[in-house]
Amino acid sequence: MADTQNEIYAQAYGQNIMQLAQQKYSKLLNTVYLKPNVRGKTYFQDQIGEWSMSTKGGRNVQTPNNDPNLSRRMGTMLDYHDNRMLDRGDELKSISDPRSAYTIAAARSLGRKIDDVIIAAAISTTQKSGETGSTTAPTTTTILASASNITMTNLLAWKKALDDNDVEEEDRYLVIDTEVMSSLLDVTEVGSADYNTVKALVKGDVDSFLGFKWIMTTRLGVADSTLIALVYQKYALCLAMAAQPMVRTDERSDLSYSWQIYYELNCGACRLEEDRIRKIIEG
Repeated sequence: MADTQNEIYAQAYGQNIMQLAQQKYSKLLNTVYLKPNVRGKTYFQDQIGEWSMSTKGGRNVQTPNNDPNLSRRMGTMLDYHDNRMLDRGDELKSISDPRSAYTIAAARSLGRKIDDVIIAAAISTTQKSGETGSTTAPTTTTILASASNITMTNLLAWKKALDDNDVEEEDRYLVIDTEVMSSLLDVTEVGSADYNTVKALVKGDVDSFLGFKWIMTTRLGVADSTLIALVYQKYALCLAMAAQPMVRTDERSDLSYSWQIYYELNCGACRLEEDRIRKIIEG
């Protein structure tokens, strides 16, 4: 009978990694539009713009035929991988234990990479658009602010930037770095129960305010040292994934028969619509 123990370990390990990455370690995965099971080196996401109704000038008039404003964005799929070695003396069951240091480390690594890919797409200056991806889309609109002195005026301006473009009020996100979060907690309206009833304030952070779900991350500076915040609606960004990470466990006879735990992620992100997003930089 064939030994399938490795496959069982690999499946359990992969499931645990994805569960942790989705629920805890990737902060931005659930804030964007997800496109699963993508095949190929690139992918396209079609969009339909707005149009206006015509005035009916009388009885039995000719039926209007208004073509919608169609557009398309292109994203590129990239491969990312990592490897961990588990000494033969360690318990094999730890491979499928979600509390194990190996699983947690892998999930954190995977989550950070997903967030980095999303942030990079949000601020990219080379976003491709058009039928074949041959056109460069407009860049994300930039707003200047001081991370150490964020005010209610700043928050209202960021909200208005989306409101002016008729962006949906649901699924709005404010992604900020640690300094901006610290500054915002000093804003009277944010910390006052008269304005904000969010219970999360009890432990020193904010869950939502002004219609935004607030997310604090340390990954913004990795993409751009001047980037301190992102304001966007869910359909501003698209994350495509080929599948769940490929995970394989093997014995390495050349390394004292230790277990090698290898995992690979194939994903890509693109910006769908500039009206739905703003980039806040230090200035």
